[in-house]
This record gives sequence, C-alpha cells and structure tokens, in this order.
Amino acid sequence: MQYTNLIWRDGQPYSELFDDIYFSSDNTEHISGESEFMHVFFRHNQLAQRWPDSEHFVIAELGLGSGLNCALTIREWLKHCTTCDTEKTLHYIAIEKHPFSAHDIAELLSRYPELKVICDEMLKSYPPAVEATHCRTLFDNKVIIHYKFMDITQALNDEGLKVDAWFLDGFAPAKNPAMWSAEVFQQISKNSAIAATCSTYTAAGFVKRNLEKAGFEVNKVSGHGKKREMLVATLQAKDSPVFLYQDKPWFVPALQIPGLQVKGSKTITIIGAGIAGLSMAFSMVKRGWKVTIIDKEEGIAKQASSNPAAIVYPRLSANNDVDTRFYLSAYCYTLYVLNTLQETSTETFWFDCGLQQAFERKRINAILQHFEFNEDLMAVVEDSVESRRKDSHSEISRLSEDKIWLDYKNAGVVLPEVLCRVLKERCGDALTIVHENIDALRSKNNRCLCFSNSQLINEADCLVVANGVSINELGISPELPIESIRGQALVLQANPNTDADSKTIDKGTDKVVNAGVYFTPALTGKHYLGASYSQKNQSTVVDAEENISLLQSLDKIYPDGFTLDDVTESWVGFRCMAKDRVPVVGALPDVAFFSKNYSDINHGKRNKSYPAAQYQPGLYITAAHGSRGFTSSFLSAEIIASQISGEPSPVNKDTLDYLSPSRFIVNKLKRG
Repeated sequence: MQYTNLIWRDGQPYSELFDDIYFSSDNTEHISGESEFMHVFFRHNQLAQRWPDSEHFVIAELGLGSGLNCALTIREWLKHCTTCDTEKTLHYIAIEKHPFSAHDIAELLSRYPELKVICDEMLKSYPPAVEATHCRTLFDNKVIIHYKFMDITQALNDEGLKVDAWFLDGFAPAKNPAMWSAEVFQQISKNSAIAATCSTYTAAGFVKRNLEKAGFEVNKVSGHGKKREMLVATLQAKDSPVFLYQDKPWFVPALQIPGLQVKGSKTITIIGAGIAGLSMAFSMVKRGWKVTIIDKEEGIAKQASSNPAAIVYPRLSANNDVDTRFYLSAYCYTLYVLNTLQETSTETFWFDCGLQQAFERKRINAILQHFEFNEDLMAVVEDSVESRRKDSHSEISRLSEDKIWLDYKNAGVVLPEVLCRVLKERCGDALTIVHENIDALRSKNNRCLCFSNSQLINEADCLVVANGVSINELGISPELPIESIRGQALVLQANPNTDADSKTIDKGTDKVVNAGVYFTPALTGKHYLGASYSQKNQSTVVDAEENISLLQSLDKIYPDGFTLDDVTESWVGFRCMAKDRVPVVGALPDVAFFSKNYSDINHGKRNKSYPAAQYQPGLYITAAHGSRGFTSSFLSAEIIASQISGEPSPVNKDTLDYLSPSRFIVNKLKRG
C-alpha cells in the first residue's frame, strides 16, 4: 500500500484519484469545514444527546481523508468528557483505502491552530501505510482510533463492529460509486448497533434506496451551505441472524460477559507472568480493570520470556495472506507500544536499530509481487550489512548469490526482562501478582475460579490463560495440540573484532542480521546470538554442541568474528507452539455445544442453518506465540480485551477466525 498524493487547486485540497475536493474553504468559518461537520455529522447523528448514556461509543467514517472530521469529533468528545463522572472511550473507525501520509495530514491540519493539540496527538502515533487495522490510543484512553487502511468491502466484511453512528463521507457518488453500493450498505447494516444512525451530505436517490433496502428508515433534511438536501437514517429493528454453513457459525465471536457493563469493580485473572500475560494485564488495566496474575514461578518473565534478548519483526508468507496480515498488523502495533513505553521509561529496553533478513530470491519475489509494501515499512537493499564484506570473503559472496536482503528500518531488539518489569510497573496498583501452582479451573455463576490442591485461590469476572508450555496442565477443554520447542541462545562479549577498524565485522554492523540465526549489534557491550530450534532435545541443560553450531552459523555471516571464548552466557528456553504454527488467541469454545450442534459439518450441508457458537463463560486464551511472542503478544492482548469489553476488534474477522481456539475442534469435526 502506498500513500495517496495531496494536490492543491486554488488553495483547496483535492484527491488525484477521484478528482474531488476533501473539504471546501469558507473564510466565514472559524475552521474550514467545521460548520459542514457540525451540521451533517454531529447534529444529525444526535451525538450530544446520545453520548451521556454511553460508556463507550463507536463512530465509523467511510473515508478518513484529511482527518478533519476525526479531529473535530475528538474535540467534541473531549469537551463531553470534562462533564463526566466516569471514564469513557470513543472508538473512531476510520476506513480509508488511500491514506495520506502523516506529513500531508500535518500540512492540512496545520492550517487550523485550534486543532493543534489533537492533531499532534493523532500524528504522534499515526500508522504506516500497511493494509491492516491499526488501533491507536489517544488522550489517556479517552479515544481509540481504529485506522482501517483497506478497501471498504474488506473493512466491513462480516466484522460485527457494532457502530453507533456512521459518517458517510466518501467522495461524491458520481466520483466514487463503489463507496455507495447496495453491498456496502448491507455491510453497514450488519456492522451496526441497535438504532444506529447514518448521515451524509448527499441526497442521491439510489443512496436513499440502498439505505432503505439495508433496513434503515431514511429522511431528507436541509443540507449544508449550497446543498439543498441531505440524508439521515436510523436502523430499524434487525431480525435475528440465520447462520448457514458458509457463514462459519462456529467462529461467531463470544458475546460480552453478562453484567460487565454495570458500574463497579471489573476483575480479571491471568495465568502466566510472561510477555503474553503481562501484555494482557497492560491492556486490561488501561480499561480500568483490576488484574491478578498467577504464576507458579517466583518473579516475572520466566520460561520463554526469560530470553536475554528478542527481536521484533513480522512474518511474511507467499501463500498465506491472513498470516502475513496478522503479523504485519502485530508488528506495527508492537512498534507503537514499545516506542510509547520507552518514551516515558527510565530503563532502556527497546533498541529500534533496524533489521536485515535474508530471503530466498524466488520466495521474496513472490511476496513482494503479491503485497505492495511501503518503503517506510520495508525495502530490498543491495548494500546490506552482510554484503559489505562479500568482496573480502568468498563464503559470504556465495551466500549472497541466491539471497535477497529485506530491510525493516524500524525493527529491533527488546530486552525481555526489562520490558516485563516496565509493564508490571506501568500497571501500578491495579495489578496483583500471586505465586501459586494452579491445577484446576472452574466456572460458576459467571465467575472464573482458580484452584490449587483443591483449594480456591482466586475468583474473577474473566480469566485468561497465558502460561505457555504448561497450558494443558490446567485441564482446560479442549486440550490444545501444542508442543514445546527448545531454543538455545548466546550472549557474546563485544571484542576487538567488532571495533570500527576491524576487517572482519565493520562499523556497519548497526542492525540486527537475520540469516538462519539472528545476531544483534553491540548493546551495552554485548551481542546476542540465537536461536537454535529443537523438537527432540528437551533438556534444560546447556548443550555445548549447540553453542558451537550457533557460532558456526554466525561464522557464515561474519567469518572469524567470535569464538567460544567470547561467550559470556548461554540460555535455554522452550517456546510454546501450536501444531499449525499459529498463535491461539480468543475465547475457549464450549466443547459439548460444538460436538452437539456442529457434528455434521463434515458433510458440508450448505442449506442447513446452525446456531451461533457458544463459549465457556469468561474464559480466554493467549498462547503458542512461538519465537515471535514479543511481536504478537501485544496485539493478541488487545484482541481479547476488545472481546471482553464489547469493543470493535483490532483485527479483521478472517484474522480472528485464523487465531481462534475453536479452529482445532472445528477441524476435527470437519474431518469426521
């Protein structure tokens, strides 16, 4: 995905793709476009009247454009919040297939100094042009912007967004008819909350008819400025959905837990104090929840999260679009979280030094032809860290012939122990950590109960299992097909060979290099090298042969750079991975319900109706993140937090289905 170009005509901003104006200048207005926003969108969606009764409110705009409507909405919401006794969140879903760059939005909104604080807050965390949903939290969780940089049909495809108010602000129907199609309005209806409203500046007859066909009551009202009429609409009562085989009813998301919207304490228990558990705690504390983490180990960041250093970068696939989209979205979100945390932390845990990864030429060409990556995200490089030595070392020259190097300029290295400590501290008094060995879980009266040796240890509204390789020891159902993958990593003392004058490793070693093994630049005098991958070896004892093998792999990249004498620490850990190598994230299914109601899905009865899936009350899981846990855990935590809180999902429906714990029992039932 590439940024769209901003063009100006007579001081007015235009789209080069649709030859239409983003907003018109009117010197009589305090802010150009403000009166149109207030008339068309604010007043005719009755936002001022509806906000006081809402704990969270969801607005979706079809066509983010300059971001002006978004900024003005945030301004009005923040005014509203000053009169509130309780904490509230506005969810603003901004759907845009052709996004502006942060630079162009800054140029557009810089004309309006009244919006500077809001504009600065938006642009501080503005996402890259990556086809994905990007969630960004503003103003201490008072606002969450869900940037959906994608086609409108993809953005609304069976998403269940529960939108309260729609800003139909695409370019004029004559200029961009795809935005106003009957299919789009059917998707709008499916993604609407009860009594959702719509407003739009247009009064086109076919738009009115498409809204009515989608279940809206539509009225014409006085338009804005020279526009004589415009449309407003309210969704009428919706019929209960009927699910057929192709609707995948077994992946219908879990409903919000009964009673959680009542005022008062909201409590959640998390099993596991590694990165998956602590990122889950961080997400829930932001939403005003009280969190208890239970872990059998003393301290935090044990097991796989005790890795001395972890690299943060996406996973790209030539034949699995959903996997690629998930990891790209997770990568972008993790960079946002890490940068935000690091800005206010006195401890350094995040080094955004960049990363260069070697790919087989055929594979990466297929990926790059399929996805249109923005160079702000990644780029093919000829002058890689590794290739700078190829003239001097024949082995490297041979290695480079069938490889292409991809440069992720914002990727980097995280120090897990420090990061986990920062997350714990950021949660403050809202987080309690208990060290107990939980051996059984129960659900009673919509409460999740934890037992140790038959003794009740803890109870809460919800429970999230995040304890990695020990997950099946809790007796949860279904038992998950996961395995333990051993990894060994080394810490190397920076030596004279890493000096700037070295002929072996030159001063260009300022990025992480990933070519079979990963090798970091010197961080506080140490390099990190990893990691081995073994399914058969389950020993916790350092394997001397694996140390030698790791150094031999490094020697192919940097010949004669390091020896065993440079090793200051060896680490052994066990990654939790699902058999299909996909993280397990979401609500745990009610196995008995699935077995009873979906027992015949192996026959593919496409005309038979099925009930929506049912789940174990309040029970969720985030696990099997494998070697990329520090890339995927933060977004996975947000996925579960949104499900618990009844918020719009931070990923699309196909990604939710892909990650769902239900996939294992569904696949088993399909096989018969």
